[in-house]
Formats: sequence, structure tokens, C-alpha cells
Amino acid sequence: MRVVKADDYQTWFIEEDNFSVLVDPWLDKKLNPDSSFFLQRDRKESCCLSEEELNKVKAVIITAPFVDHLHLPSIKKLGRDVLIFTTFRAKKILRKKGIQNKIICVKDRPIEIGPFKLSPYPSGFPYNWSSFCFYLENNQGKRLFQEGHIADMNLLRRLNKTCNVALITVESVKLFGILKLSMNLEKAIEVTTLLGAKKLMATGTNPFLLEGLIRKILFIGSKQKDYFLEDSPKILFKRGDEVIL
Repeated sequence: MRVVKADDYQTWFIEEDNFSVLVDPWLDKKLNPDSSFFLQRDRKESCCLSEEELNKVKAVIITAPFVDHLHLPSIKKLGRDVLIFTTFRAKKILRKKGIQNKIICVKDRPIEIGPFKLSPYPSGFPYNWSSFCFYLENNQGKRLFQEGHIADMNLLRRLNKTCNVALITVESVKLFGILKLSMNLEKAIEVTTLLGAKKLMATGTNPFLLEGLIRKILFIGSKQKDYFLEDSPKILFKRGDEVIL
């Protein structure tokens, strides 16, 4: 299993035997395709995936119904043959926007996606109503865990499932400085340790680059820095970083 941080935010490319999955794909340079005074993010470089890699994509996992997870231009670029795995709420949005791909709604049971087994679970509060985290496992038992917001520690303890790599947030974001929307580095390391993972790949990176009204109501702990800490998992956070499991 090859896992690639495909951009500077939260797009993931996961490949096994020429079968590839994209998680929350944002493939171009403009995050919100509509003009928006509330949320926007522009960048000079799009995702780092080649056309060859994109052509291998057979499925997309959309973990939340928000514009920074459900990016319509990217989904359209991938074509109508790509399967979409997401929530019922996100499916309604996709259908309303004219997406005709086959859409499979995740529930509380494992789903086969090519050579992978997807095991979805609710995200931690306050995203438990809208979003999901998941384990993705290949036929050799190699497993990753992905959570784009807040990990539910009680859920992870009950599941008692380990993984080889954790794809989780490491930069603190709080709504009005109070309500936690992502994990800081210390919490991310705690989650990774609980999961028994040797590597942590940061998702939702560079939140300080968000623009619009949303920046007025978010408190972002610190700008991204190099994460080299003793006695902690190896931390990868740069665009193009990858691991082979």
C-alpha cells in the first residue's frame, strides 16, 4: 500500500496493485469553486499527482459534506466511472449538483473497495453528526487510520484496532477560540500512540491559509513548522510525502 499526501491540505492518494483511491480530493488551485466571502483558499501549486496516477483512481472517499472535503470540480475531473463512497448527507449534495457517479453511502459496517477494506466510524465531536473517520486495510493486513478533524478517543479505545500509519490533524483550530475543530500536535501524538502507529501523516495542514469571513471566527494555534520530536512517531506533513506499507 502506497500512501501519498497529494497536496498542501488534505488530499490523499492511496494505491495498491494499480488500484487507487483518493480521499477528499482537491486537485486544482481554488478551494471554493464559487465566489465566497465566507471561505476561500487559493494556491500557486495544485496537487502533486501525475496524470498517470490520476488515471488509476477507481474510487473516491469523501469524509464530510463541506466544500473543503467535497470539491465538485475535482470530482468532475475524475470522470463518471469513479465510485464515490460518502455519507447520505454528502450524497444529497452531489446529486443536487448533477454528479451521476455511482455513490455508496457508508454505514456502520466494512465495505470492500477493490483490494481494500474500508471500516468507517463517526468522527469525534462536533463532527460526529456530519463526518466519518475510517480504517483502510489491504489484503496483507497493512492498515491506515484517517481522521480529518477530531479523533474520538473513547471510540478508538473500544475498537482497540492498531494501524501502521495515522492520517490526522496536528494544527489546532478553534471556533471563536473555544470549540475545537482539529487536534494539536500533542493530541495527535497521543492518538498515534494509542493506535500503535510508527508514522503520523498530517492532514488539514496550513489552515492559516484559509481566507474570508471564516478567518475572523477561527483561532489557529500556530503556523506549520518542522515536526521533529524525540520519542515520538515519525511525522510527515509536506506535500508529496509518502509511505509504503
